[in-house]
Amino acid sequence: MSGALSRRAILIAGLGLLSPLPRAARAIAMPLPPLRIGVIADLTGPLAAVGKRQLMGIQYRADAINALGGHGAAHQLELLVRDTASTDAAIPPAASGLLEEGVHALIGPSAPWLGRAITEAGQTSCTPTLLPTSGPAPTQPYAFQSAPSAEQVTKAMMRAAKAATGVTKVGVLATAPLAGPDQQTALTEAASAAGLSVAGVEQFPADATDLAAAVTALLAKTPEALVISAVPPQVAYAVRDARAGGFTGPIIVPPDAVHPDFFPVAGDGAEGVTAPAPWLAAPAAAPDTVPNLATLRRFTEGFAAEHGPADAAAGYAADAISLLYLAYLGHRDRKMARMQLEEMCCVGVTGVYNMMADDHAGLDDGALSPLVAKSGAWTTL
Repeated sequence: MSGALSRRAILIAGLGLLSPLPRAARAIAMPLPPLRIGVIADLTGPLAAVGKRQLMGIQYRADAINALGGHGAAHQLELLVRDTASTDAAIPPAASGLLEEGVHALIGPSAPWLGRAITEAGQTSCTPTLLPTSGPAPTQPYAFQSAPSAEQVTKAMMRAAKAATGVTKVGVLATAPLAGPDQQTALTEAASAAGLSVAGVEQFPADATDLAAAVTALLAKTPEALVISAVPPQVAYAVRDARAGGFTGPIIVPPDAVHPDFFPVAGDGAEGVTAPAPWLAAPAAAPDTVPNLATLRRFTEGFAAEHGPADAAAGYAADAISLLYLAYLGHRDRKMARMQLEEMCCVGVTGVYNMMADDHAGLDDGALSPLVAKSGAWTTL
C-alpha cells in the first residue's frame, strides 16, 4: 500500500474540519459579547435608601472586573439599570424591557416582598436572576440569592436575643410585608428553637416613618427584648421610636440595618443595638479565621474610598455580580449559567457561597456574626 491518503480518509478529515466545535471549544475560540446584566433597583420611593446602596455595590464590583479586562474569553460587563420607584407594579414592564434588550441575567429588587415579579420574569424567559435581599430561599430553577435567606436572618436574630442576659420573651416589630402568616410562623419557630417565646408581633405600613403607635402597642405586652424585621430606613425609625417610648432592653436588628442611614436616624437610641451581620460592617475587627477575610478587606477598602463604609446591601449586590460573572465565564448560554450557579462555590465579600441544586441561597451560616453599635460604629460584642 502506498502512503497516500485514501479519498475516504480525505473526506473524513474534511468533515472533521467542517464539523462544529464542542461548546467549550467554541466559547474559547469565538469572541464573546459583553455580559449584559439587567439591574432592577428601587432608586426612588421609600426603598431608595437600599436601592442606591445596592447599585453602588453592583457598579463598584462591575467596574473592578472591567478594569481587569476580563478573564480568559470573557469580555467586560455591561449594566442596564431600571428604577422601579419602590413599586411592584413597575417590575414586570422593567424586566420585560430588559429582556427585550437581550440581557443575560437579572439582579433585583431592593426588598424581599418585591422578589416574586422579577423571579417570575426570569423563570419564564429562562434567565438567571440574582436576588440581593433577604427573602425566602428561592425555589424556581432560574432564581438564586446572594443575601442570607430569611430563615438564616430570623434564626440569627433570635439567637442574638437569647444571648442577652435574662431574656426569655421577645416582641417583634415588623413592616407589614414581612409580617404575614408565614413570616410570623417562622418567627415563632425560630424563637422556640432559641428557647424564647414571642410576646407579640406589631406591624406598620411599608412607607411609615412614625412607628410610635406600633411601639406602644408592643411594649404593652411587656417584651424583654425587641426584634425588628424591616429594611432601611424603617429599621432605624423602629429603634428610635422604641427608645423614645421608654424601652431600655436589648434590641436586635437584621443585617440590613448595617446602613449609612442607621446612626443618623436612630440617634442615641442606636447605642447597644445588636445586628447579626456580615463582617462588611466591621472589617477591621474580623478575626483571621474568617474564610473570606482577604476578599472582604479588599472590597471594603476600595469601596470606602468611593462611597464611604461598606454595608450589607452593597455587599449582597456586589456578590450578585461576582456570582453571575463566574457563571458566565467563557460563554453566554443562559441554561449553562444556571447549571454553573447550581454548582457554584464562591468566596464573596459577604461570605462563602456553596450553591446546590436544592439550595439556591448557598451563603454559609457563618457569614453572619453578632455585631453591636457603639459610638456610631459597628464592632464586636
